[in-house]
Amino acid sequence: MEPLSFPYKISPEVDQTRADTLVAEIRSFNQGKHSLLWEMPCRSVEPLQFYILDPNEKLIAGIMGRTNQIPEWLEVTVIWVAESRRHQGLGRELMRLAEDEAKARGCVFARLATSEYQAPDFYRKLDYQQYGMLENCPRGETCYYFWKELH
Repeated sequence: MEPLSFPYKISPEVDQTRADTLVAEIRSFNQGKHSLLWEMPCRSVEPLQFYILDPNEKLIAGIMGRTNQIPEWLEVTVIWVAESRRHQGLGRELMRLAEDEAKARGCVFARLATSEYQAPDFYRKLDYQQYGMLENCPRGETCYYFWKELH
């Protein structure tokens, strides 16, 4: 396939000012579409992190995510428990803490992705519903997508 030929310059540079402008322009376009997304009160995007430390302050478990990247949504991006500390309820406690904090920040839903060798059944036990899967993400692995309504 031949590249397009036109009198414009294409810039591959990472440029925060242009990125901010691009986001502002798509938001402006989207706001005219009367989506409930734009009628909600604006909440700031905030990181969410909890860490479990042993008595020597060594990290044994943690969770990271963010709230309101999409209004009213918690996105869990990383959860990890040291292998020697698994099956003791630490992951469940981290998810509870994250969900409670997300609700305090105005979130109504949570979402996350996990691979088949990670913990899809763990999330199912926490009442997360699978809404999709993507094979070969990366090649040879399957990624599962989950969501949950926070009560």
